[in-house]
Amino acid sequence: MRLTLVANPPDDTNLRVLRQLGVEEAVHYDMTGLPEDGAALDAIAARYRGFGLRWTIAESGPPIDRIVMGKDGWQDQTERYKRSLGHLGRLGVEVVAYNFMPQVFDDAMVVRTAMERQTRGGALTSGFRVADLAALDLHHYEEPIPRDRMWDNLERFLRDVIPAAEAAGVRLALHPDDPPLPEMCGLQRIAGSVENFDRILGISPSPANAMTFCMGCFAEAGHDIPALVRRWQGRIGFVHVRDIRGSWDDFIETFPDDGQTDLFAVFRALVETGYDGPIRSDHAPLLACDDGANDGYAMSGHIFALGYLRGLADAAVREGQATGV
Repeated sequence: MRLTLVANPPDDTNLRVLRQLGVEEAVHYDMTGLPEDGAALDAIAARYRGFGLRWTIAESGPPIDRIVMGKDGWQDQTERYKRSLGHLGRLGVEVVAYNFMPQVFDDAMVVRTAMERQTRGGALTSGFRVADLAALDLHHYEEPIPRDRMWDNLERFLRDVIPAAEAAGVRLALHPDDPPLPEMCGLQRIAGSVENFDRILGISPSPANAMTFCMGCFAEAGHDIPALVRRWQGRIGFVHVRDIRGSWDDFIETFPDDGQTDLFAVFRALVETGYDGPIRSDHAPLLACDDGANDGYAMSGHIFALGYLRGLADAAVREGQATGV
């Protein structure tokens, strides 16, 4: 397991902090999409190298809004995506984490109904209540398409781009819909359930057709997280560690040591299944020492989370060594 972190913002101070924490790999996090120009991608990699970091994870990858909804221009967007995979592989990027939700908001369709709920010690965190959705009045201009058509678009996308990903040595790691509702704002969402992911991973057995295993998303749906790690052994390309309290229709996000999931059992399952890919902290509460509004990515909460995850990982690995796993 290789622990990493999102530097938000990716300024000089935060990139130095990553190295001071023992992080060696950079997650380039930009939900608006990567640049397509090879020189621009070279510049991103060079910046991370300047701080002793290898750029190995791109999140969320090149733009796919037209691909998702099958709009005019999806063919051109697909060809650009394939070219970008070639550039990324050349630079040493191993994983492109993407989502297939309609790309209608700044963070695709990751929706929270409150960003100032409180968790331990009054730390600010995000929450979601289905009952509060209507009050948000989330306007968009996307034309809804049938669920079957969205499935067709995803299958076509994967069959088009997997050969390019294989040639580049890049794994495409699909992130679950968050929250895991099959429809939101009148738009279909097709990557929110265990059955959905079984179907997605069945589209192609290629290692390039992988998933971002977001613990928080599956916790929202009430699943046995260690069992899912074992279920999808070998198909997990990236891991997001996040915990919650509540259920899919009413939850808040928590510190990793203060939620409802047995995270040590999850890390034990990762060791038992031989997972050796990247892991990052995903969404952390806002601590009193941080300025600004809560967006889930203030550094102090993530620094705490990384230390906690390192302890879990080390303990799980040592237990595995002792038991011969």
